[in-house]
Amino acid sequence: MLNYSLTQLEYVTAVMRTGHFGKAALECNISQPTLSMQIQKLEDDLGVVLFDRSKKPILPTDLGKQIIEQMQLILFEAKKVPLLIKKNQNKDLVGTLTIGVIPTIAPYLLPILLPVIDKKHPDLQLNILELQTHRIIDALGNDEIDVGILATPLKIPKIFEVPLYYEIFSLLSPKNHPLSKKKKINYEMLPFEEVWLLEEGHCLRHQVLDVCSLKSKSKAKRKFTFESGSLETLKSLVNSYGGITLLPSLATENIGESSTLVAFERPIPAREIGLVYRREHYKTEFLDALEESILSAIPEEVKKVRKKDLEVLPID
Repeated sequence: MLNYSLTQLEYVTAVMRTGHFGKAALECNISQPTLSMQIQKLEDDLGVVLFDRSKKPILPTDLGKQIIEQMQLILFEAKKVPLLIKKNQNKDLVGTLTIGVIPTIAPYLLPILLPVIDKKHPDLQLNILELQTHRIIDALGNDEIDVGILATPLKIPKIFEVPLYYEIFSLLSPKNHPLSKKKKINYEMLPFEEVWLLEEGHCLRHQVLDVCSLKSKSKAKRKFTFESGSLETLKSLVNSYGGITLLPSLATENIGESSTLVAFERPIPAREIGLVYRREHYKTEFLDALEESILSAIPEEVKKVRKKDLEVLPID
């Protein structure tokens, strides 16, 4: 009969996650010799080499990868035990929810969401990480986070999605720009050479590229090229220097005195915002509370947006 501890499994998954014994030991708050000894003991007991130590970073063997995937499932199921105990002892939600939020949502949703959570669920602790979409997907697979808040649909196997609301896009331009005089605009009016973009890795970048049909205008010359990781930087550039960019609904506050917003004709370009988590997730009540709190926090005009009036843009 195989004999191993949950602690040993934690050490193994930490090495899998970090690709390094030293970093894994630091993450597990133990010494590297102790971690190495426990993993070696586990390998001896199993009669299997889990890691190829000649690789940098350290990689699992072919069989080791399969075994570690099962170890992750065991750890995932084991986490249910303390949660069930807390649920039995308390009527209110008590526990921790680890959330990944993409950078184009976090600065605008969190300031209005956290007060709602604090009031409705005072004993619910949130650990919040700002991560790009691909990192949220990886983190869900590695059980580093419980849930992600991002642009959907992803349509990824084994990832469950809950659409929450839609954010329409508006054009941000200087007040003296020709487009600012229009009541409404369409895609064809957007000049590629003036559009400020987010840097590669942001799903919103691809959605803006889609709106602007930039592939067909790739020969247009630009005097300056700058790609930012922050919508606030792009807003500042438009307000202080010029150019144009697209903003989702929650990012349209504080645009600057020299800037204005211009609406799009129907169908209005928009993005869908939703929760994503693993199908076998065990924190159902926590996720329900998060969903309810988000819908309570967002402005009424955002809640009222209906899909029939929109062109919901793909993620990439």
